[in-house]
Amino acid sequence: MNVVPSKFQPLFPSSNIQNLDIQGDKNYIIQTLLKNSTLDGWKWMLETYSNEDVSAVLKTSRLLTPKDVYFWGLFLHVPQSEILCLNKDLQKTPKTSWVY
Repeated sequence: MNVVPSKFQPLFPSSNIQNLDIQGDKNYIIQTLLKNSTLDGWKWMLETYSNEDVSAVLKTSRLLTPKDVYFWGLFLHVPQSEILCLNKDLQKTPKTSWVY
């Protein structure tokens, strides 16, 4: 299947899934499904993408939260130390966003 099934459109509120390319938009699709999906969406994701593809997004996404990744880290055997959003140093916000 080369398209995201139309039943998942509500999971992608800012995108028209008919315009998504399964391979070209792989990271966006996986990230969105990791963040807010249903069991059916997760099943489709795991049937469509390899565990390595999902793990790569899990490790590098800055938009996922710890809540989003704990289960997937365990499920895919990804050490917490390799998951970017769990790295405490990267969660710190600068004291100011202005350079003086």
